[in-house]
Amino acid sequence: MIPASGPSSIPRLPIMSDHPSMHHSGVALFVRYTCAMRALGFCTGLLGVASAMHGQGASAVWLLLLVLSCLTWPLLAWRLSAASADPLRAEFRNLTVDTALAGFWVAMAQFDLLPTALLVAVMAMDRTVAGGWKLARRSMGAMAGVAVATSALNGFAFQPHTRFATMLWCLPFLVLYLLAIGVAARTFAEKVRAQKRTLEHVSRIDAETGLATRPQWLAQVASQLQRFRRYGAVSSLLMIDIDEFKRINDTHGHLAGDQVIREVSALLHASLRGVDSAGRYGGDEFGVLLPGTDHQAALEMAERLRQAVADRVAVGGVPVTLSIGVAELQPGMDTIEDWSGAADEALYRAKADDRNCVRG
Repeated sequence: MIPASGPSSIPRLPIMSDHPSMHHSGVALFVRYTCAMRALGFCTGLLGVASAMHGQGASAVWLLLLVLSCLTWPLLAWRLSAASADPLRAEFRNLTVDTALAGFWVAMAQFDLLPTALLVAVMAMDRTVAGGWKLARRSMGAMAGVAVATSALNGFAFQPHTRFATMLWCLPFLVLYLLAIGVAARTFAEKVRAQKRTLEHVSRIDAETGLATRPQWLAQVASQLQRFRRYGAVSSLLMIDIDEFKRINDTHGHLAGDQVIREVSALLHASLRGVDSAGRYGGDEFGVLLPGTDHQAALEMAERLRQAVADRVAVGGVPVTLSIGVAELQPGMDTIEDWSGAADEALYRAKADDRNCVRG
C-alpha cells in the first residue's frame, strides 16, 4: 500500500545535479520510479490489510472500497505528477497523501499489528530517505492524524492480534516491495555513476572543439612540471592563436568563426601524438603540451601545424593562418605561469612579425 520513496532517495544525491539537463533527468527518474513503486506497494500492501479486515468481519463494501482506492490512487498520483509544472513538488505531495490513505486503512483494519507495523516502518523509512526529516514528519503526522480521526469515527475499534492467514497475506508486500527497493537502488547507483562520468567528461572536454578545457589542460601542464622537477623530463609548450579571428567573425559572422575553431581543432588533434595534450586556452587561443619534445622538435611540429592549417582551412577563399609561440621547459621555470609566460612571449613575437609564423 505504499509508494516507494526508498529508491527515490538516491536521485536526491548526485543524480539531481546543478547541471540543468542532469537535474531534469534526475527529477524524471525520481517521479518515474516513485510512481512504479507506489503501484507495487499499494497492490501488494492491500492484501494484508484486506485479510485483516475480512477476518474482523468487514463488509464487502469496505473491502471493495479498499481495492478501488489501492488501484486508482497510484494512477491518479502519476497523472497529477505528470501534469504538474513542478513534478518533484507534486510527487512529494503525493507521498504525503499516500501516508494519509494508509492511516485511514490501518484504522479501518483496527490496527491489526503486522500490517500496521509494516506500513508504519516502511513509510517512515521511505519518507526519511526521500525527503529527509521534514517530509517524514509531515507524512507520518498526516498518517497519524487520519488514523486517529478514522478510529474515532469507528468507535476506537482496536484488534491488534494478527491471524496466521493475515501474516501470509503480508508476505508478498514484505518480499516483493523490499526486493524492488534493492533493484531500484542498484539502478539508481548505476545512473549516479554514469552521470558522474558524464559530468567529469563535461568538465574535462571543451564541447565545441573536443579538446581539453583550460583547467584540465593546465592540470596536465602542472603534472609535467612536477615530472621535470623530479626527473628533468624534457617538455615543450605551444601557445597558438588564430590570426585576425575578430575580423573573421566581423566579416563572415560567428557561425563561420565557430567553423574555423572546429577545423583548426580537428587538425590540431590529428597532428598530435598519443602522449601530447591540446587544450582550448581561450576563445581563439590554444595550448599544446609536448612531453619528451625539445625546443627544435617543438618548432618543427609547430611549423607543420601552421602549414597544415594554411593549406586546408579557409574562409571566403582566404586561408586561415596561425601564430605560434614555442617554449621548452627550462630550469628556473618554477610555475605554470613561468612556462606558459615564456610561450606567450614567443607568441607575441610571432604576432608582431606579421603573424602566420612560429617563434620560440
